[in-house]
Amino acid sequence: MLRSKKFWTLLILSTLLLVLPGGLSSAFDKDEPKYLEAAWEMVKGGDYITPYYNYEFRFDKPILVYWLIAAGYKLFGVNEFGGRFFVSLCGVLTVLLLFWWLRRLKGENFAFWTSLIFLSLLDFIVMASVAMPDVVLLLFITGALIFFFEGHREKSPNFYRLAFLSAGLATLTKGPVGLVLPGLVAVVYLVLRRELLRTLKEIPWLSGMLVYLAVVLPWYGAILYKHGYQFFKDFIIFHNIHRFTGKVPGHPTEWWYYPVNYFWLFLPWSLFFPFGIYRLFKDREWIVDALLTFSVVWFFTVFLFFQIAHTKLAHYLLPSFPAFSIIVAWYLQNYREKIPVTLTALLFTILTLAGAAFWKIKDWPAAAFAFVIPAFLGAWLSYFKGNPLKTLTTSFIASMLLFKFLTLPSLEPLRAKPAVGKELKEIKKRCKNCRIAFLDYTSPEIIYYYRLGKIEDLPAEAVKKLLKGKDPVVVVTRENRLKKLKGVNYSVIDKKKELLTKHSIVVITNNKEEIKWQKRSQ
Repeated sequence: MLRSKKFWTLLILSTLLLVLPGGLSSAFDKDEPKYLEAAWEMVKGGDYITPYYNYEFRFDKPILVYWLIAAGYKLFGVNEFGGRFFVSLCGVLTVLLLFWWLRRLKGENFAFWTSLIFLSLLDFIVMASVAMPDVVLLLFITGALIFFFEGHREKSPNFYRLAFLSAGLATLTKGPVGLVLPGLVAVVYLVLRRELLRTLKEIPWLSGMLVYLAVVLPWYGAILYKHGYQFFKDFIIFHNIHRFTGKVPGHPTEWWYYPVNYFWLFLPWSLFFPFGIYRLFKDREWIVDALLTFSVVWFFTVFLFFQIAHTKLAHYLLPSFPAFSIIVAWYLQNYREKIPVTLTALLFTILTLAGAAFWKIKDWPAAAFAFVIPAFLGAWLSYFKGNPLKTLTTSFIASMLLFKFLTLPSLEPLRAKPAVGKELKEIKKRCKNCRIAFLDYTSPEIIYYYRLGKIEDLPAEAVKKLLKGKDPVVVVTRENRLKKLKGVNYSVIDKKKELLTKHSIVVITNNKEEIKWQKRSQ
């Protein structure tokens, strides 16, 4: 495989797309900075068993992603590139693992284009570019399923043991779902092929479970020994059972959430997949070909599992992406139907026009919108040339490269929260006795870029009391919350408009002169 030009093409493209832009943008949204900050607190405090965020326990996820981020910090420093490096590397490894597997089964050409389709999927690119556990989970669930399939196909105990190893690493990444989900896919597949009982007898359960437990038990045992019922209650009961059966604040629960979000999650191939499924069932190929049977079971088991789960998030569907890519690649290599190509060209036209209007309203740099051009042209070239497999794949990847190397750096100066976090850090360095707090508001991005201690989120009455006191205090909040401080004197240090919302973030203090004096004395 190492001599293959297609292998090196995939390696270079995935590295360019996923790993190298890792330091070109600040931490995103609410979740990534929590993982970045928790790993920083782990490195700072030297406790590699217990995750903390904002200096409080964080039992949302197991330990592996924190270890990967911390390792990146040790290697490259505490920055975005270091924090994202090993997570993005997991994305690269998933692409190469898929290529290796399909090359064994279907030859290099099919493996190459399937892997490129997978690499070009929008939500995979997004999630493999941020320091979160989802792509790490994707790698190990993909590994568990691939090694199970190979173990079953070749009757190989070693492949089965690799499946247990992968499931263990998936469990160390995101909990019991790392074992339950691949196990469920395997059982459904075997039932459909009427091979369940025979296969259960050939799996090396004892050695496989010993491998699984050797991966899982050390940390789970250590954290349970250290924190006991609190960890069990927060992690197992709330973040696993309750997430599956109940509602978690800030997480959608509507039944239509995944169908509605499907179209952007699986861009640029969203409209090809239904046609592929139709052809698979119409021609009964999914019954004849074991790989296609496995891919259909893989995709729909994952989709239905998270559809049934009460709590929903878009990136939960990532483990279905390899199966999706196999089905789309099979369809495109065997059929030349115009309808999905036409619909995709029209969809990209609508998205381009809507994006241009949004860009204009936000008054963002026009040059940063150039990333849409390759995808738009590729969609229409696919329509006229009738070859979407090559044209749409390469054009969409080109768009994503432009987005990461041109668009994100162009928008970086407009991002308020990272700038405010860095500003608070400078204030604290100059004014060491200043107290930093939030007013009925919190921002993980601000907390991560501050990195000099805990920032409490205080109610209005507590903030009023601090502002009236003699000790210097700096408060961060959204502008619309300032009305809660009516009757209290304060000075505005800074005000920044958020990039995507209509809100502005304000930084206020009760002692502007103290901060200015501290600055002059440096």
